[in-house]
Amino acid sequence: MDQQARAQHHRRSGAKVGRWLTPVAFLAVAVPYLVALVRTMVTAGPTITLPDDLALIDLHVRRAMTLRQQLGVFDHDGWNHPGPAYFYAQSLVYRILGDRPSSLFAGAVLLSGLSALAALWVVRRRTTPTRTILVSIVLCWLGIMLCAHGPGAMTYSEGPLGALVSPWNPMVVILPLFLLLLLSAASLDGSRLSVMGAALVGSLILQANISSGPLAVGLVGVAGIGGIVSLVMGRGTRRPTTWRTRSLAGAGTVLLVLMWIPPVIEQLTGHPGNMTQLIRYFSSHAGGQPLSAAWWALVDVAASTLVGPSQVMARLLGNQPPHAELGIAVLIVAVGAAAMAVVVGLRQHRRFAAGLGLVSLLSLLGLLESFSRIVGFIFGYLVVWAVVVPLAAVVAVLLLGVPASWRSPRWLGPLRCGLAALTVAGSLAFVAAVLSIPATSSVSDPQVGRLAALVAAHLQPGEVVAVGDAGAGSASTKLLDVERFIGLVNELDRQGFSPKVNKVWRAQFGPGYQASGHEDASFVLETWTPSSPSTPGYVGRVGDMALLDTTAG
Repeated sequence: MDQQARAQHHRRSGAKVGRWLTPVAFLAVAVPYLVALVRTMVTAGPTITLPDDLALIDLHVRRAMTLRQQLGVFDHDGWNHPGPAYFYAQSLVYRILGDRPSSLFAGAVLLSGLSALAALWVVRRRTTPTRTILVSIVLCWLGIMLCAHGPGAMTYSEGPLGALVSPWNPMVVILPLFLLLLLSAASLDGSRLSVMGAALVGSLILQANISSGPLAVGLVGVAGIGGIVSLVMGRGTRRPTTWRTRSLAGAGTVLLVLMWIPPVIEQLTGHPGNMTQLIRYFSSHAGGQPLSAAWWALVDVAASTLVGPSQVMARLLGNQPPHAELGIAVLIVAVGAAAMAVVVGLRQHRRFAAGLGLVSLLSLLGLLESFSRIVGFIFGYLVVWAVVVPLAAVVAVLLLGVPASWRSPRWLGPLRCGLAALTVAGSLAFVAAVLSIPATSSVSDPQVGRLAALVAAHLQPGEVVAVGDAGAGSASTKLLDVERFIGLVNELDRQGFSPKVNKVWRAQFGPGYQASGHEDASFVLETWTPSSPSTPGYVGRVGDMALLDTTAG
């Protein structure tokens, strides 16, 4: 076989392998998320009683099912996250899989998995199968990192399962943010439909978690600029606008408007509205963090790309972290990779790679500014979502073209086979990490279940019940056990009762849960003491809490 024939043979072999790269890439990412989805459902057990933020999210999702949820999760500083889009997305899962707590975790897995697959779709639309499979390897690595669980990798609010399956709002925005970075880059490459996608994903992120909101808003702004430039210069897709494109754009516009109707209504009817409270709060706390604290928080996040979320979740940030050298090295690589993608991408006329490098650079700078605006302590959950920014910079380099002198038809087929094998290995490692996650039933708080059972035993079906507190919690601190108080209210609501709370809790639960003083029954939680059993209305003890029936009073 002469040299020309061998070259043609190698090209045909490479093309044959290349046709399989795209499905391998998508399956490598889809299968672990499918395993995680099934696992969250089959390991849930018969009953789950949720505490704290998980209970509050569950409660708000059920309100969204009746179209009554207007805002995001309540913050202890007196305002709510900007909007309810995340709850309405979860409500669709509840309708399909059933109104039960396990559906909350399944919804989180679906949101992250669909975001990961959408990110692959954006890459495949604008590049080659080889580059798509490279990005799938990065996504598998990110998934493995998010599977970390145990005391060092989580907070009480997200439960013991870790970030990948956690429905807690700081966690569910991680994969959507990675998708947003790619959509913004695609907009700079002339994809006008990606501008709408960026607006939708950015709105979801902003409404769910205001900590990541400034970056999301900036990325949507970059996408908008890219769309305007492509429109003015005619650098968008050369294909004529089809009915499908127009339909998608129209549907996206309608969905975007619907996403913002609830918070706008709340703003116009609230006294004051939530947006007013947000503006007042952040304008009165303009000082934020020193630049050094923001820098070390960014170093912390950068190191998390290699050591997982335990790097940030278990500690207060803002000082030199344990893995400082590793984090600084990751940042240096990320900045260098992003700059290389911009320069080389422009020279190679690969605007998608150059655009992703640019938005990665801008995002890294924006993170410093964003972290410097954090009020109070820098907790890990306030910044962990930023882990995808250094990864996006690395992806930008992977999207570049290989110099012509490096291309050899002889090695094309073996190279692609090697990448496919590496991807399958990464997917299997991802599946193994998913299988190591504790059972969904482990999030259940038995004290919440016992409190709800005690209260329900004294109620008739559908009764309206006021639930109050008198400092219930630790006998040493006399502080309210907030986590289980919220869990009790949610569990009573789930069982078909109508729980109400006092005015102090109105913003946390929503206006529909404020007590009027005319409820059918009333219960109070207080710290248990040896004299509690002799207190009038004493019902029982759960942990350090005493439950009192104050209906007669």
